[in-house]
Amino acid sequence: MRYHLLGPVEVWSPAGERLALGTPMQVRLLAVLLSQPGSAWSIDQLVDELWQGRPPKTAAGNVKTYVWALRRALRSPGVPDPTILAGATGYRLVLDGQTLDSVTFDDLAQRGYQALRQELWSDALRAFEAALALWRGEPFAGLPGAGVLLSVRARLQEQRSSLLEEVADLHLRAGRHNELIDPLRTQIDGDPLRERPWGQLMVALARAGRRADALATYRQLRHVLSEEVGVEPGADLQRLHTSILRADREVSTFGARPPQRPTPRIVPRQLPAPPALFTGRTRELARLTTLLLDDTESAGTVVVTGTGGVGKTWLALRWAHDSLHHYPDGQLHVDLGGFGTATQEAAPSAVVVRSLLPALGVKPLEVPAEPAAQFALYRSLTADRRLLVLLDNARDAEQVRPLLPGSSRCGVIVTSRHTLPGLVAAEGAHTVALDLPSTAEARQLLVRRLGARRAATQPAAVDELISRTARLPLALSIVAARAAARPTFPLQAIADDLAVSRGGLAALATDDAATDLRTVLSWSYRLLSPDAARLFRQISLHPTADLSAVAAASLAGAPPHLIRPALDELTRANLLAEHSPNRFRCHDLLRAYGEELTEAHDSAADRSGARKRVFDHYLRAALAAARLVDAGHQPIDPLPLPADGSAPAFADHRSALAWFTIEQGALLAAVDDAAAHRFDAHAGQLAQALTPLLGRLSRWHDLRAVQAVAVAVGRRRGEPRAEASAHRDLAVASLHLRRYDAARRHLRSAMARYDRIGDRPGQASTHLHLAWVYDTEGNPRAALPHAEKALALSSGSDDRRGAAAALNAIGWGHARLDEHARAIAYCEQALALHEEVEDRVGSAHTWDSLGFAYQGLGVHQTAAACYRRALALYSGAQDQCGRAETLVRLGDTHRAVGDHDTSTDLWRQALEIFDRVGHPQAGELSERLATSR
Repeated sequence: MRYHLLGPVEVWSPAGERLALGTPMQVRLLAVLLSQPGSAWSIDQLVDELWQGRPPKTAAGNVKTYVWALRRALRSPGVPDPTILAGATGYRLVLDGQTLDSVTFDDLAQRGYQALRQELWSDALRAFEAALALWRGEPFAGLPGAGVLLSVRARLQEQRSSLLEEVADLHLRAGRHNELIDPLRTQIDGDPLRERPWGQLMVALARAGRRADALATYRQLRHVLSEEVGVEPGADLQRLHTSILRADREVSTFGARPPQRPTPRIVPRQLPAPPALFTGRTRELARLTTLLLDDTESAGTVVVTGTGGVGKTWLALRWAHDSLHHYPDGQLHVDLGGFGTATQEAAPSAVVVRSLLPALGVKPLEVPAEPAAQFALYRSLTADRRLLVLLDNARDAEQVRPLLPGSSRCGVIVTSRHTLPGLVAAEGAHTVALDLPSTAEARQLLVRRLGARRAATQPAAVDELISRTARLPLALSIVAARAAARPTFPLQAIADDLAVSRGGLAALATDDAATDLRTVLSWSYRLLSPDAARLFRQISLHPTADLSAVAAASLAGAPPHLIRPALDELTRANLLAEHSPNRFRCHDLLRAYGEELTEAHDSAADRSGARKRVFDHYLRAALAAARLVDAGHQPIDPLPLPADGSAPAFADHRSALAWFTIEQGALLAAVDDAAAHRFDAHAGQLAQALTPLLGRLSRWHDLRAVQAVAVAVGRRRGEPRAEASAHRDLAVASLHLRRYDAARRHLRSAMARYDRIGDRPGQASTHLHLAWVYDTEGNPRAALPHAEKALALSSGSDDRRGAAAALNAIGWGHARLDEHARAIAYCEQALALHEEVEDRVGSAHTWDSLGFAYQGLGVHQTAAACYRRALALYSGAQDQCGRAETLVRLGDTHRAVGDHDTSTDLWRQALEIFDRVGHPQAGELSERLATSR
C-alpha cells in the first residue's frame, strides 16, 4: 500500500488502484493519523482535530464509527488489513512495510544533505530533485488548514522551499544560470519574504550579463521587505549587492550561497549554573542522551514533564551542562513563567525579542516589527547551527511552538507540569516523565547536604524526613537547608517538628506531592522569624521572580540594611536564592505559596501598600535615570512620591543607563503589573520615564509595548494628555521600526487629544514628530510646514526648549532643500536657545545641522568644525546613533576635499556603531566603503 499526503490524501493498492476512502470526515481522520504515523491519538484529541472546538454531542461515537469505516475502506485483496490499532492511549496508524510519500521525501532530502556535506554535487541534486518530484500539490490539499494539519503542512512546505533553494544553488554551481531565472521568479512570487531566492536570482541575472536587472531586483526586494515587515535585506544580500555594483568577478564565479558574514558568529552561553545538590536520576539522564544525541542528524525536542518541585529544571540543567561539548554553537535558556500569574508569563514574541535574538547577535534595530517575522528570523539564525535550547516552565504547546529552532540539528528541552500533547502530536516531541526520586536517591540528596556522619548516626530520622517530604526534591532541599543551618539539632527533632505542621494549607493541594510540599513549606515558614515571614509574603507581590535587595526593602517599607538579616534568613532556608550579590530569585512554587500566605494573613490594604511602595521605588529611580539621560524629561502630572533614602543615586547618565540595563526586566514587568492591579497612574508615569531610557538603548519593541499599556491606562483614567503623550511615543517606536503609516496614525491620535484640551506644547511636539516622519521618508518639503507650525505653537506658549527644537528642524529642512543660508540663520537661533536651556543633545543636533548646511555651501573647514562640536556633545550624552550619523557626514566632508584616508576611517567608526545597534544605514555605508577603495 502506498499512502500519499503531498497533495490530496490518497491511498493506492499494490495493483495500482486508488482506493475510495469514503466521507470527507474519514479522509480528514486518515490525514490526522498520517500526520504522525505511529503516534497515538486519544478520542479527545481526534475530536479536537476533526471538529476544531465545535464538536457535536455524538462526536466520540462518531470517531469510533469513522475508524471502523476507514478500516473497511483501506482493505485491499492480497494485502494485510490496515493496522489502525486501538489501545489504552488511543488510536494509531502503523505503516509496517508500507510507504508514505512524506517519509520518502524526508529520506531523500536527508540523503541529499549528506551528499552536500561530502561535496558530491551530482548525487545531492539527484536526491533533491527526486524528493521534489513526489509533490502533487500542497500537503493535505482540499482539507481545511487547522490544527495538526496546518502545522505539518507548514513544516513540509518549509522543507520543500529549502530544497528548491538547494537545487537552485546546485544549478548555479553547474553554470545553468539562464534556465534558473524564470523558475526563481515564480518561486519569489509564491513567497516574497524568503531572501535566499532573491539572492540566487540576482546572481543568475548578473552571470547572464543582466547587471542592471540584478540591481533592480535588489531594489524591488528592499521595497518588499520595507513595506511588509519594516526591515532591510540581510547583510549577506547587501554584500552581494555591493559585489554586483562593483562588477566583481566573484559574482560570476559565485557558488552555492551568497557570501557569508566574515565576522565570527556569537556563541550564546545562557545556561544557569548547574544544580549543586543534584543526585541520581541516572535512568532519566540516559533517556535524554538517547533521545537527543543518539541520532546526531535529528536531535529533536524532549518534554520533561512532572509535578511542580519534582526537579524538572534540575534534571534539564544537569544534562545540559554534562552535554555542552555536543552543542558547539552554544546554549539558549528562557524561563517562560508558564505557571506564574498572567503578568509573569512570557509571551513568545517578547521572549524572541528580549532574549533569543539578542543572544544570537541581532541588534535592536535589526529586529523585525511583526511577531511572524521575528519568529522567522529566529528560525533562520538557528537553521545551520547545533544549539541546545532549554525552554523552562512552559504552560502549553502554543507558548513553545514559535520558539522551536529552525534546524533538526538543535536539541530542545522543554520543562512543564503539563505533558504538552499538542507538541508531541504536531512536532514529534518525545516525553520524559519525571516521577519522584527513589528512596535511595532522596537519601543521597540529604546526605550530600547534611554530611555522611550525621546521617549515618540517625538513619531512622533520615528515613522519616524522606517520608515526610514524599521524596519531593524541592521539599527535601528546604528541609536539608533547615537541618544544615542547625548542625547541633537532632534530626529526629526536625522530623517531629515537621510532623506537627501537617494540615492547614495542605488541604488546598491538588495531589499528594503538592500536599507534602505544602507541609514542608508550612513547617519551614513557621520556623521563620516574624520579619522574615512577612518579607517572604511580600516578595511574592513583586512583579518578577528576580529582584534586588533595594526592591525587597521597598516592599517591606524599611531601609535595606534593616531587611538584610531577613533576606539572609530566607536564603539559608532555601526560600530565596542569591544568584549574584544583592540580587535574589524565588522559585515559582515558593512565590505561589507566598501569594497564598499573603492572601490568608495580610489585609488587602497591606498588600496594596506593599505594591505601591515597590511601584514608587521603580518610578522614583526611573525618573531620576530619565532626567539624567534626557534633561528635558518632564512627567505629566507627577505623582507625589515619598522620600526614600535607599533609592539608587546616579553619578551621571552613564551610571543611570547601567542601572537600567540591569533592572529593565523588572521595570517592564512593573508597567504591566501596575496596570493589572489598577495602579494606573504608576503604570502610565513609569512608561513615560522608560521612554528616554529605552530610546537611548534602541529598545523600540519594548517602547512600543509599554506605551500601548500607557495608552490603555490613560484612556481608563480619562487623561487625554497622558494618552496623547503615549500615542506620540508609540509613533517614535513605529518610526524607528520603519512603520511610517503607524507612526502617522499615532501622531494623528495624539494631535486630536492635544487639540481637544488646547495643549499648545503638546501640539508643537506632535508637529515636530510629523516633520521627523516625513523627513525620514525622504520628503523634506512635506516636513517643513510641520516644523514651522511647531515653532509658532512653541513661541506662543513660551516653550523655549520646544522652540529650539523647532528652529533646528526648520533649519534642517531648508538645508535638505539646498537653501543653506536660510538654514544657517535658523540653526544659529536654535543653538542659542539650546545652550540657554542647557540641552546637550539638542545642541548636538543643531551643530550637526549647521555642519550639513556649511557643507552644502562648500565651506568644508567650517562644516568639519561644526560636526566635531556635535560629536563631542553626542559622546558626552552617550547618544551612539547621533554620533554615528555625524561621523558619516564628517567623513563626507573630508571626502569632498580629497582626504580619502580620514573619510574612510570616520565611515568605519560609524559603521562599527551602526553594526552594533543594527541600524538600517549600515548596509548603505558598508556599500559606500566597498566602492570607495
